[in-house]
Amino acid sequence: MSLKKGIFAGTFTLFIAAVSSVSYGQTSQGELCKKMWDNFQTMRAMTGLSAADESNFAKFATAAKSINADTESSKSKFATDKNYNVLNDEVLYHSTEIDKASTNKDLEEIQVQFRRLTIACRNCHKIYRSELKLVP
Repeated sequence: MSLKKGIFAGTFTLFIAAVSSVSYGQTSQGELCKKMWDNFQTMRAMTGLSAADESNFAKFATAAKSINADTESSKSKFATDKNYNVLNDEVLYHSTEIDKASTNKDLEEIQVQFRRLTIACRNCHKIYRSELKLVP
């Protein structure tokens, strides 16, 4: 009888563990960073331009808006400490400025804000990769 109870308890525990590990559509920090990385690379491919056309500015705006949305989601779901919030606020600020500059068709401002966005992302990844809190 004890063996049956042990098998039942083990099976039940495995079932509960499997059900609780399902994310139900929740994205992880790594997935959000991957999406932001793809948009970052889209902008990076165009930052060396000496002149840009309407399609380039539209790509900058789209990528910046996507980074904003993913950063807001990351900030609301994975806020671990004050540093993380500050770094997310920096990313939000610079991507918003890139969006504004693309609306104004100011390529120089886009390049300046992209450099600052690069620094903000790099700082976050240095801190949280070294502490192994997040998977960038």
